[in-house]
Amino acid sequence: MIPTRSLLFVPALNARAVEKSKGLDCDGVILDLEDSITPARKAEARDAAIIALADGGFAASLQMVRVNSVETEYFASDVKALAKAGVNAIVVPKVDTAADVRAVVQILDTEPAAKNTRLWIMIETAIGVMNLREICTESQRVVGMIVGPNDLLKDMKARETTGQDALLTSYGLCLLAARAYGLICIDGVYKKFTDTDGFVANCTQGRVLGFDGKSLIHPAQISPANATFGPSAEEIAYAKRQIEAYEAAEAKGAGVATLDGELVEHLHADDARALLKMADVIVKRKGT
Repeated sequence: MIPTRSLLFVPALNARAVEKSKGLDCDGVILDLEDSITPARKAEARDAAIIALADGGFAASLQMVRVNSVETEYFASDVKALAKAGVNAIVVPKVDTAADVRAVVQILDTEPAAKNTRLWIMIETAIGVMNLREICTESQRVVGMIVGPNDLLKDMKARETTGQDALLTSYGLCLLAARAYGLICIDGVYKKFTDTDGFVANCTQGRVLGFDGKSLIHPAQISPANATFGPSAEEIAYAKRQIEAYEAAEAKGAGVATLDGELVEHLHADDARALLKMADVIVKRKGT
Protein backbone atom coordinates (compact mmCIF):
# COMPACT_ATOMS: atom_id res chain seq x y z
CA MET A 1 0.00 0.00 0.00
CA ILE A 2 1.49 3.32 -1.15
CA PRO A 3 -0.15 6.67 -0.32
CA THR A 4 -1.19 8.73 -3.35
CA ARG A 5 -2.48 11.84 -1.59
CA SER A 6 -0.30 14.27 -3.54
CA LEU A 7 1.35 13.89 -6.97
CA LEU A 8 3.41 16.92 -7.96
CA PHE A 9 4.11 17.83 -11.60
CA VAL A 10 7.64 19.21 -11.99
CA PRO A 11 9.12 20.52 -15.30
CA ALA A 12 11.99 18.16 -16.10
CA LEU A 13 14.14 21.04 -17.35
CA ASN A 14 13.79 23.13 -14.20
CA ALA A 15 16.86 21.78 -12.41
CA ARG A 16 16.18 23.81 -9.28
CA ALA A 17 12.58 22.60 -9.03
CA VAL A 18 13.60 19.00 -9.66
CA GLU A 19 16.24 19.13 -6.94
CA LYS A 20 13.81 20.76 -4.53
CA SER A 21 11.17 18.13 -5.28
CA LYS A 22 13.47 15.41 -3.96
CA GLY A 23 12.99 16.63 -0.40
CA LEU A 24 9.30 17.49 -0.52
CA ASP A 25 6.61 15.62 1.42
CA CYS A 26 4.53 14.71 -1.62
CA ASP A 27 3.68 11.08 -2.26
CA GLY A 28 4.68 11.26 -5.90
CA VAL A 29 6.77 13.35 -8.28
CA ILE A 30 5.90 13.50 -11.98
CA LEU A 31 8.75 14.85 -14.09
CA ASP A 32 7.03 16.56 -17.00
CA LEU A 33 8.10 16.37 -20.66
CA GLU A 34 4.80 17.64 -22.03
CA ASP A 35 3.03 20.94 -21.33
CA SER A 36 5.86 22.66 -19.46
CA ILE A 37 8.48 22.00 -22.15
CA THR A 38 8.82 23.92 -25.44
CA PRO A 39 9.13 21.86 -28.66
CA ALA A 40 12.75 22.86 -29.19
CA ARG A 41 13.79 21.39 -25.81
CA LYS A 42 11.85 18.12 -25.70
CA ALA A 43 14.90 15.88 -26.18
CA GLU A 44 16.85 17.85 -23.59
CA ALA A 45 14.03 17.47 -21.08
CA ARG A 46 13.85 13.73 -21.73
CA ASP A 47 17.56 13.34 -20.96
CA ALA A 48 17.26 15.52 -17.87
CA ALA A 49 14.42 13.38 -16.48
CA ILE A 50 16.37 10.16 -16.97
CA ILE A 51 19.45 11.61 -15.29
CA ALA A 52 17.41 12.94 -12.35
CA LEU A 53 15.79 9.55 -11.75
CA ALA A 54 19.12 7.76 -12.06
CA ASP A 55 20.66 10.12 -9.50
CA GLY A 56 17.83 9.27 -7.09
CA GLY A 57 17.37 10.90 -3.72
CA PHE A 58 13.61 11.39 -3.98
CA ALA A 59 11.67 11.19 -0.73
CA ALA A 60 8.46 10.54 -2.68
CA SER A 61 7.55 6.87 -3.00
CA LEU A 62 6.29 7.33 -6.56
CA GLN A 63 8.59 8.70 -9.26
CA MET A 64 7.10 9.06 -12.72
CA VAL A 65 7.63 10.80 -16.04
CA ARG A 66 4.86 12.32 -18.15
CA VAL A 67 5.65 11.81 -21.82
CA ASN A 68 4.22 13.67 -24.77
CA SER A 69 0.93 12.37 -26.14
CA VAL A 70 0.66 9.58 -28.69
CA GLU A 71 -0.17 11.83 -31.63
CA THR A 72 2.97 13.96 -31.24
CA GLU A 73 6.30 13.44 -32.97
CA TYR A 74 8.01 13.20 -29.58
CA PHE A 75 6.01 10.29 -28.19
CA ALA A 76 7.96 7.31 -29.54
CA SER A 77 11.34 8.82 -28.65
CA ASP A 78 10.11 9.60 -25.13
CA VAL A 79 8.86 6.09 -24.46
CA LYS A 80 11.86 4.36 -26.05
CA ALA A 81 14.33 6.37 -23.99
CA LEU A 82 12.41 5.84 -20.75
CA ALA A 83 12.02 2.13 -21.50
CA LYS A 84 15.77 1.72 -21.94
CA ALA A 85 16.28 3.57 -18.65
CA GLY A 86 13.83 1.23 -16.92
CA VAL A 87 11.80 4.00 -15.26
CA ASN A 88 9.27 2.93 -12.64
CA ALA A 89 6.23 4.55 -14.22
CA ILE A 90 5.17 6.56 -17.26
CA VAL A 91 2.24 8.98 -17.31
CA VAL A 92 0.54 9.08 -20.71
CA PRO A 93 -1.49 12.24 -21.41
CA LYS A 94 -4.63 12.55 -23.52
CA VAL A 95 -5.42 8.85 -23.71
CA ASP A 96 -8.44 8.58 -26.02
CA THR A 97 -8.54 4.89 -26.94
CA ALA A 98 -7.11 1.50 -26.02
CA ALA A 99 -4.88 1.87 -29.07
CA ASP A 100 -3.08 4.73 -27.31
CA VAL A 101 -2.24 2.42 -24.40
CA ARG A 102 -1.25 -0.32 -26.83
CA ALA A 103 1.18 2.02 -28.58
CA VAL A 104 3.06 2.54 -25.29
CA VAL A 105 2.98 -1.11 -24.30
CA GLN A 106 4.32 -2.29 -27.65
CA ILE A 107 7.44 -0.19 -27.12
CA LEU A 108 7.88 -1.18 -23.47
CA ASP A 109 7.53 -4.87 -24.28
CA THR A 110 10.57 -4.75 -26.57
CA GLU A 111 12.86 -3.47 -23.82
CA PRO A 112 13.91 -5.88 -21.02
CA ALA A 113 14.73 -2.95 -18.71
CA ALA A 114 11.08 -1.89 -18.86
CA LYS A 115 9.72 -5.24 -17.66
CA ASN A 116 8.26 -3.67 -14.51
CA THR A 117 7.43 -0.22 -15.86
CA ARG A 118 3.86 0.75 -15.00
CA LEU A 119 1.50 3.12 -16.80
CA TRP A 120 -0.70 5.92 -15.54
CA ILE A 121 -3.27 7.20 -18.00
CA MET A 122 -4.60 10.73 -18.18
CA ILE A 123 -8.24 11.11 -19.21
CA GLU A 124 -8.63 14.58 -20.69
CA THR A 125 -11.17 14.33 -23.49
CA ALA A 126 -14.80 13.37 -24.00
CA ILE A 127 -13.82 10.42 -26.21
CA GLY A 128 -11.42 9.23 -23.53
CA VAL A 129 -14.24 9.17 -20.99
CA MET A 130 -16.48 7.27 -23.40
CA ASN A 131 -13.77 4.64 -24.00
CA LEU A 132 -12.84 4.05 -20.35
CA ARG A 133 -13.67 0.33 -20.26
CA GLU A 134 -11.39 -0.53 -23.18
CA ILE A 135 -8.64 1.83 -22.01
CA CYS A 136 -8.55 0.53 -18.44
CA THR A 137 -8.47 -3.12 -19.45
CA GLU A 138 -5.98 -2.91 -22.33
CA SER A 139 -2.89 -3.79 -20.29
CA GLN A 140 -1.94 -4.99 -16.84
CA ARG A 141 0.73 -2.31 -16.87
CA VAL A 142 -2.01 0.31 -16.30
CA VAL A 143 -2.24 0.97 -12.56
CA GLY A 144 -3.52 4.52 -12.24
CA MET A 145 -5.62 7.26 -13.79
CA ILE A 146 -5.32 11.04 -13.54
CA VAL A 147 -8.23 13.20 -14.66
CA GLY A 148 -7.40 16.36 -16.60
CA PRO A 149 -10.10 18.95 -15.86
CA ASN A 150 -8.80 21.85 -17.95
CA ASP A 151 -8.62 19.90 -21.20
CA LEU A 152 -11.94 18.22 -20.44
CA LEU A 153 -13.65 21.57 -19.99
CA LYS A 154 -12.22 22.80 -23.28
CA ASP A 155 -13.21 19.64 -25.13
CA MET A 156 -16.73 19.78 -23.72
CA LYS A 157 -17.06 23.50 -24.53
CA ALA A 158 -18.10 23.90 -20.91
CA ARG A 159 -17.58 26.72 -18.42
CA GLU A 160 -15.53 26.48 -15.26
CA THR A 161 -17.46 26.86 -12.00
CA THR A 162 -16.51 26.64 -8.34
CA GLY A 163 -18.51 23.45 -7.96
CA GLN A 164 -17.09 21.93 -11.17
CA ASP A 165 -20.66 21.27 -12.32
CA ALA A 166 -19.73 20.44 -15.92
CA LEU A 167 -17.11 17.89 -14.84
CA LEU A 168 -19.08 15.86 -12.30
CA THR A 169 -20.43 13.34 -14.79
CA SER A 170 -16.97 12.71 -16.25
CA TYR A 171 -15.46 12.46 -12.77
CA GLY A 172 -18.08 9.92 -11.76
CA LEU A 173 -17.47 7.78 -14.85
CA CYS A 174 -13.69 7.90 -14.31
CA LEU A 175 -14.08 6.86 -10.69
CA LEU A 176 -16.49 4.06 -11.57
CA ALA A 177 -14.06 2.71 -14.17
CA ALA A 178 -11.12 2.96 -11.78
CA ARG A 179 -12.95 1.09 -9.05
CA ALA A 180 -14.32 -1.52 -11.47
CA TYR A 181 -10.84 -2.32 -12.81
CA GLY A 182 -8.73 -1.80 -9.71
CA LEU A 183 -6.96 1.44 -10.63
CA ILE A 184 -5.84 4.34 -8.46
CA CYS A 185 -7.78 7.47 -9.44
CA ILE A 186 -6.29 10.95 -8.97
CA ASP A 187 -8.15 14.26 -9.13
CA GLY A 188 -6.95 16.87 -11.61
CA VAL A 189 -4.86 19.95 -10.93
CA TYR A 190 -6.21 23.17 -9.46
CA LYS A 191 -4.63 25.89 -11.56
CA LYS A 192 -5.11 28.81 -9.11
CA PHE A 193 -2.14 27.80 -6.96
CA THR A 194 -2.23 30.98 -4.83
CA ASP A 195 -5.87 30.38 -3.85
CA THR A 196 -5.42 28.21 -0.76
CA ASP A 197 -9.05 28.28 0.36
CA GLY A 198 -10.26 27.40 -3.12
CA PHE A 199 -7.73 24.59 -3.35
CA VAL A 200 -8.80 23.08 -0.03
CA ALA A 201 -12.45 23.22 -1.11
CA ASN A 202 -11.49 21.60 -4.41
CA CYS A 203 -9.61 18.81 -2.59
CA THR A 204 -12.51 18.29 -0.19
CA GLN A 205 -14.90 17.84 -3.09
CA GLY A 206 -12.47 15.39 -4.69
CA ARG A 207 -12.28 13.25 -1.58
CA VAL A 208 -16.05 13.26 -1.18
CA LEU A 209 -16.35 12.03 -4.77
CA GLY A 210 -13.91 9.21 -4.05
CA PHE A 211 -10.56 10.25 -5.53
CA ASP A 212 -7.42 8.73 -3.99
CA GLY A 213 -5.43 11.94 -4.17
CA LYS A 214 -4.70 15.16 -6.02
CA SER A 215 -2.33 16.11 -8.82
CA LEU A 216 -0.49 19.34 -8.04
CA ILE A 217 1.33 22.16 -9.81
CA HIS A 218 3.00 23.89 -6.85
CA PRO A 219 4.74 22.72 -3.65
CA ALA A 220 2.44 24.95 -1.57
CA GLN A 221 -0.40 22.58 -2.47
CA ILE A 222 1.27 19.50 -0.95
CA SER A 223 0.37 20.01 2.70
CA PRO A 224 -3.35 20.77 2.11
CA ALA A 225 -3.64 17.80 -0.25
CA ASN A 226 -1.96 15.46 2.23
CA ALA A 227 -4.24 16.68 5.00
CA THR A 228 -7.41 16.31 2.93
CA PHE A 229 -6.72 12.95 1.32
CA GLY A 230 -4.94 11.43 4.32
CA PRO A 231 -6.68 10.03 7.41
CA SER A 232 -7.39 12.72 10.00
CA ALA A 233 -6.98 12.15 13.73
CA GLU A 234 -10.76 12.07 14.08
CA GLU A 235 -11.12 9.50 11.31
CA ILE A 236 -8.41 7.32 12.86
CA ALA A 237 -10.09 7.43 16.26
CA TYR A 238 -13.49 6.62 14.77
CA ALA A 239 -12.05 3.75 12.71
CA LYS A 240 -10.62 2.19 15.87
CA ARG A 241 -14.01 2.49 17.57
CA GLN A 242 -15.73 0.91 14.56
CA ILE A 243 -13.41 -2.08 14.66
CA GLU A 244 -13.82 -2.48 18.40
CA ALA A 245 -17.61 -2.31 18.14
CA TYR A 246 -17.76 -4.80 15.29
CA GLU A 247 -15.35 -7.27 16.91
CA ALA A 248 -17.31 -7.08 20.17
CA ALA A 249 -20.55 -7.82 18.32
CA GLU A 250 -18.87 -10.60 16.35
CA ALA A 251 -17.64 -12.22 19.58
CA LYS A 252 -21.25 -12.39 20.70
CA GLY A 253 -22.31 -14.08 17.48
CA ALA A 254 -23.78 -10.98 15.86
CA GLY A 255 -22.95 -9.86 12.33
CA VAL A 256 -23.80 -6.20 12.90
CA ALA A 257 -22.82 -3.68 15.57
CA THR A 258 -24.12 -0.22 16.41
CA LEU A 259 -21.96 2.82 17.08
CA ASP A 260 -23.25 6.32 17.78
CA GLY A 261 -26.64 5.34 16.41
CA GLU A 262 -25.25 3.88 13.15
CA LEU A 263 -24.89 0.33 11.94
CA VAL A 264 -21.37 -1.09 11.63
CA GLU A 265 -21.19 -4.05 9.25
CA HIS A 266 -18.31 -6.15 7.97
CA LEU A 267 -17.69 -3.74 5.11
CA HIS A 268 -17.34 -0.81 7.51
CA ALA A 269 -14.85 -2.74 9.64
CA ASP A 270 -12.85 -3.59 6.51
CA ASP A 271 -12.78 0.07 5.45
CA ALA A 272 -11.70 1.05 8.96
CA ARG A 273 -8.83 -1.45 8.91
CA ALA A 274 -7.72 -0.15 5.49
CA LEU A 275 -7.75 3.42 6.81
CA LEU A 276 -5.63 2.46 9.82
CA LYS A 277 -3.21 0.60 7.60
CA MET A 278 -2.81 3.67 5.39
CA ALA A 279 -2.32 5.88 8.44
CA ASP A 280 0.43 3.55 9.65
CA VAL A 281 2.17 3.64 6.27
CA ILE A 282 2.12 7.44 6.28
CA VAL A 283 3.54 7.62 9.82
CA LYS A 284 6.33 5.18 8.94
CA ARG A 285 7.17 7.13 5.78
CA LYS A 286 7.56 10.32 7.78
CA GLY A 287 9.92 8.52 10.12
CA THR A 288 12.27 7.40 7.36
